[in-house]
Amino acid sequence: MKSLFIILVLFSYVTFTLTKPRMKRSPYELAMDADKLLAGPIKETFSCEGLRFGYYADVDNECKIFHICYPRQLADGSAIMEHYSFICGNQTVFNQFSQTCSHPDEAVPCEQSRDFYYLNERYGVEDENFHRDEDVNAYNSIVSEYGTRKRGSK
Repeated sequence: MKSLFIILVLFSYVTFTLTKPRMKRSPYELAMDADKLLAGPIKETFSCEGLRFGYYADVDNECKIFHICYPRQLADGSAIMEHYSFICGNQTVFNQFSQTCSHPDEAVPCEQSRDFYYLNERYGVEDENFHRDEDVNAYNSIVSEYGTRKRGSK
């Protein structure tokens, strides 16, 4: 009798687990207290709508948050754009040029990050350098100008 009870409990558990709808991960699902790394509350304004696969700095959150937009084909043939959000470590920001979290002095100034979103178009393109000479020159010019302005304001 006891073994029958155990089998029924296990069967119920497996049935419940397999039939339970899978939870979709929502954007801005960040670590607890992530908002403490920002100057104020997290602004949930970024959207992957109209974007392609890539990594994107969140300008509205001082580039301390970045997003991955990932298009996915469903079994029924329809397509969805998945959106994943991440926060950079303390005292770093997302550098749209290198697509890494960097010290702010080495990163594209946050307000100019959108100017480098086009780099995401190069993912998956064969025989294409991710950074061309003109990209590197633009980055170097912006970062050195930003550093000079910053040093001059102290």
